Amino acid sequence: MPWIGAKYRFASTFSYRIPNFSSSYALSAPVPSPSTVKLAVTSEIIARNGNVNKGKEIFNEISGSKVVIELPSRIAIFKAFIKRLKQKRKIKGERGGFDQTFGIREYVHFGGPLGIYLEIPERIKDTVEASLRNISYFGTSDSICSCIEVVSKPPSENCVVKEFDPDLNKNGIVFLLSDFTETVSFNNVNPYSEEKMTNKHISIKPYFFPLKPIKKENNYILYETVINS
Repeated sequence: MPWIGAKYRFASTFSYRIPNFSSSYALSAPVPSPSTVKLAVTSEIIARNGNVNKGKEIFNEISGSKVVIELPSRIAIFKAFIKRLKQKRKIKGERGGFDQTFGIREYVHFGGPLGIYLEIPERIKDTVEASLRNISYFGTSDSICSCIEVVSKPPSENCVVKEFDPDLNKNGIVFLLSDFTETVSFNNVNPYSEEKMTNKHISIKPYFFPLKPIKKENNYILYETVINS
């Protein structure tokens, strides 16, 4: 199957909560997970075409696709103390408004473009390419980005995030990222469907990041990407 990739420039910061971390202390992975990438592609297709069935068709095609992330030269991650609105528990079936709370959330700043590559069937290549060109955010809607390039080639072996292999990956950092299992369907990710997402539809795996810290303080850390030779 062919590879298709795109490079994105982020207008501000990016945040993707590491799986299983509390929303009140939300540490961020340095990049969007494979499942987040696939959802972004699907969501853009539905929003642009107004055709849910087209989104369903593409999601079912790419849910098992391999995703590779190419890192920029530097990444900075910092902690922010933020005010949050937490929905109150429903009382007799009615919404109870919101409570103000506080929490810690990490945000990521990329020191250059972020590359995202997918291995997909040839028959949907044009549709996925159009979606990659028009994606404006990954994960949270405030993680605004724009596509600056689309390429039809495999990712290089340099600066890429891979599934962790303890026999090969020695110098770097490991983060948990999520991807879909083979049991997932579009109805599981459709917020208007009664078939909700469960643990059997998501796989949490360790991924290796070729990063080394070059500066660290109490509330931030600056990483430099290690070029694989």
